Amino acid sequence: MQVHFIGLGEINMFNLAIALHKKGETVTGSDETFDESLKAIMQEQGLVSNEAGWFSDRINDQLDAVVLGVTVERDNPELMKAKELGLRLVSYPEFLYELGKFKTRVVISGSQRKSNVVSMILHVLAYNEVEADYALTSPNGIHLTKENDFMVIEGNDGPSSVIDTAPQFHKYQPNIALLSDIEFDEDGFYSGFEAYSEQYGVFVDSIVKGGSITYNDEDVEVKKRVESSENPIRKFPYATPVYQEENGQVFLDTPDGDMPLDISGETALSNLAGAKWICQQMGVDEVEFYEAMAAFH
Repeated sequence: MQVHFIGLGEINMFNLAIALHKKGETVTGSDETFDESLKAIMQEQGLVSNEAGWFSDRINDQLDAVVLGVTVERDNPELMKAKELGLRLVSYPEFLYELGKFKTRVVISGSQRKSNVVSMILHVLAYNEVEADYALTSPNGIHLTKENDFMVIEGNDGPSSVIDTAPQFHKYQPNIALLSDIEFDEDGFYSGFEAYSEQYGVFVDSIVKGGSITYNDEDVEVKKRVESSENPIRKFPYATPVYQEENGQVFLDTPDGDMPLDISGETALSNLAGAKWICQQMGVDEVEFYEAMAAFH
């Protein structure tokens, strides 16, 4: 497969390009600016030349796909050349879906809490030696294999690309999903709270029939969007678990007694409850989950 990334300097695009390169695909890409730390890795991997900028001569009819970044402008010369040649144009989330369409896609969504939930899930899976692909918005955030059954995706609510403003998390069609919180940012992409919140309702409806949504029962808007959905999926509410705090140490009530944790605060404990539901659906039992979380920092 030959793939070109227009907007390779974006963290998601960079992660995906590196992951494809490691799988043996032919990958190229361009951008006007690169984070210096990323640029060094890209040059080492042979993904970019020393030149920053847009080069329409890098676009040819041998490309199987052209992936568009979010910050790419409509008059980008590489984009215009790709359109001229009738090449397949996809956004990052669309391409990620294609790569994971035969896997069980586990999508973690929410305004503020999703990254913490994802880190808990991946920690528990690693601790229990459960192999999974993943796609996160962080350095080295994508791991792709042919053999793993699960793909854990951090589902962002920003636009997919310049030619497709649908939120990224609408593209994944999860089998298993989690929704942690809905908090509106006035400086964000959406015009108002209702328009923003509606995107999460669409996300719930995008879960494959027979799939599941694990959701924060203590967030009023989350509860509303999940419980009003007519999508035939299983719905698993979660809430902050019972715990005690002594001398700054948190002890979680579990079936095997009080368990000390290195995390604290109701938000983190609520996130833990959501992560537990997801891990159990991925084959990690309750005892294994708690043992792993005792070592989570």
